[in-house]
Amino acid sequence: LLLAFSQEDPGAAARVINDFAKEHDELIVKMVSINGKLLEPSEISVLAKMPTYDQAISMLMGTMLAPVQKLVTTLNEVPGKLVRTVAAIRDAKEAG
Repeated sequence: LLLAFSQEDPGAAARVINDFAKEHDELIVKMVSINGKLLEPSEISVLAKMPTYDQAISMLMGTMLAPVQKLVTTLNEVPGKLVRTVAAIRDAKEAG
């Protein structure tokens, strides 16, 4: 009988058990519970793949930052394109 608890990260105990079970075929998961809900034993791998709190916050911040970065890149391209167009016109007039 093996009981695993995790106070801060719900996936930590599942990761430890899942990694141990990969190396030891004798370990058979019979029951998984998180926040009082019973899950199927096969769902321990899903629970183990859950991101930690810090990873989830990083993913959220990356998702929230992406549209702003795209807007800044787009706004920065307008003057750059204008400068390249003016330079091309100048070079064409100098050559002609």
